[in-house]
Amino acid sequence: MDDNQLIATMYGAVGEELRWTAVLDAIKLRLGVASAVFQSLVAHKDDLVPFICRRDTWSTQEAERHDAWANSPLNPRFRRDTEPRGQDEIESDQRSLAFTAADREALRHGLATCGLGPGFWLGCKTAPGEHTTMIFHRHLGDGRDMTEADLGFLNQLLPHFRQASSLLGKIAGYEARLSITEAFMDSTSLALIVCDRDLNIRWMNAATEGLVGTLPQMSGSGGRLRFRAMDADLMVRDAIRGQRGDTCRIAGDGPGQVLHLRVLRRDAADRPGDNLALVALCSPATAPSINAAEVADLFGLTMAEAMLTTHLVGGMTVKDFAAHRGIAEGTARMQLKSALAKAGVGRQADLVRQVCQSLARL
Repeated sequence: MDDNQLIATMYGAVGEELRWTAVLDAIKLRLGVASAVFQSLVAHKDDLVPFICRRDTWSTQEAERHDAWANSPLNPRFRRDTEPRGQDEIESDQRSLAFTAADREALRHGLATCGLGPGFWLGCKTAPGEHTTMIFHRHLGDGRDMTEADLGFLNQLLPHFRQASSLLGKIAGYEARLSITEAFMDSTSLALIVCDRDLNIRWMNAATEGLVGTLPQMSGSGGRLRFRAMDADLMVRDAIRGQRGDTCRIAGDGPGQVLHLRVLRRDAADRPGDNLALVALCSPATAPSINAAEVADLFGLTMAEAMLTTHLVGGMTVKDFAAHRGIAEGTARMQLKSALAKAGVGRQADLVRQVCQSLARL
């Protein structure tokens, strides 16, 4: 593999973690070194902490031994004062002005315990307090610093390494935001589902799974959203395609089992792909999930008052709640009166509405 092919394979590995091993193996062979490792590091107090690490085959096999010293705070390279001083750098253990004689001696002894010789690297800053580095180590017993040939290759590699580092950082950011979004969507009590025009399910949260398992007029069998009645199936398809607005109503076996569906977002019709839609589902059959402790905290209620309030939101009457809790109905009504005063409302319906507006969909 020539240098141009090697650089091309590095770009190809940006979005595919498993391909990094082959890329680093090729760079290691090109330089004739024992190991090649790619790392992204972030500054934390006085240390540098690796949060992305890609290793060559040998370094992967020896990862436990290397991590015990080479990838630990014992290594002087993980002090914050060793960060790149400029935007880019090509440095080595022997050349870096960040190291004292004692640091170099610590590096020599520590790396030897890992089966490695001295190191050299190229690095670049990717954000304030963050940088990436590709570090290479000589074989144990080979004490040479970078050669002119090594330096020439690293200078050729540096601009491409900088671009690959930027792309990798963006992908990591996208993945982090996606993870946060999915976590939010899965934790919300609002039932959400992503499906295509043929009602094939691509993703749904826990609230949707519960709803699909509760209502008789639909199911999620075979990875597809299915409706008992053909006209309901066609109605939902039309809504997803935008042919009948964004909402529709699917009847159940009784008034409490009605399903309301709303398309929150759909792909453009002319966009290549599966034309996915994000859909919200709700039904009177499912009471909103509200935590009594949150109600007590936000509205200044006692736990007894908050428990009464959450059961009222769920559809219970005061009489039913009293029987459920084994207390006198008069006691429950006194708790309701106190809750109304603390919430600043005069009627039970206003209390339920205020709580729902604040908490029902959190």
